Amino acid sequence: MKHLFGRKFVVTGIVLGLAAVVFAGVGFTNGFARVTTPTSAGSSTPASGAVGMMGSGGGNYAGGFSDMMGTGGGNAQNQGAISSTSLAALVNTGEQGASIDPKTNTATYAGRSLTLVALASPDGKPNMTWEIDGLVNPTVIIQPGAQVKIVLVNTDWGYMHGFELTTNSPPYPYMTMATVTDNFFLMPLPQRTTQNLVTASYYTRSASLTTAPGLYHYFCPVPGHAAAGMFGTLEIGHSL
Repeated sequence: MKHLFGRKFVVTGIVLGLAAVVFAGVGFTNGFARVTTPTSAGSSTPASGAVGMMGSGGGNYAGGFSDMMGTGGGNAQNQGAISSTSLAALVNTGEQGASIDPKTNTATYAGRSLTLVALASPDGKPNMTWEIDGLVNPTVIIQPGAQVKIVLVNTDWGYMHGFELTTNSPPYPYMTMATVTDNFFLMPLPQRTTQNLVTASYYTRSASLTTAPGLYHYFCPVPGHAAAGMFGTLEIGHSL
């Protein structure tokens, strides 16, 4: 992976960036970063400082932090918030071309162009886990050279989540993002807009995956989340 300023400065930037989110209206509960700006029962507005830094809701984030990291091809895009209906359509798009095996908890893509939709800690799934193609923390297998669009959707209520790839294997420490090699990075997004699943909208961010074949692990870079089990495996041409 390429770094513009060296590993030490990249790690420092990540830590300072997440610290800025904390001071912008994000607190910690049981060691996990959470959004702390509820407006009424069953609804919430993300902290304005966090929204400004992470580009959420405004649709104006292009590259930025991800570009500085040299990850995702420098073309990360924030799509703002999408409705529950749009989310269902997005998930359906992500499952196209996937061979899903619940027994082995594996999703295999044979196509050369695909969309990988990563749902962060969705309702009805274990807390602090990923859902991809209906599976919890699955192993995802794709062909080398395939054009992959990674779409992060924060479907959680109360916690922000990001998406990162590394070649370092679990288990992970509390400050995972400061101790591993980062191969792809999508900045954390706020919680869904309301606790009500029917009326909620969900913040999304995406980027094209351009990395060498090999064995990777995806995880949430927010402190404590990967340590709590929010990670899975991505194989690029590893066992195809």
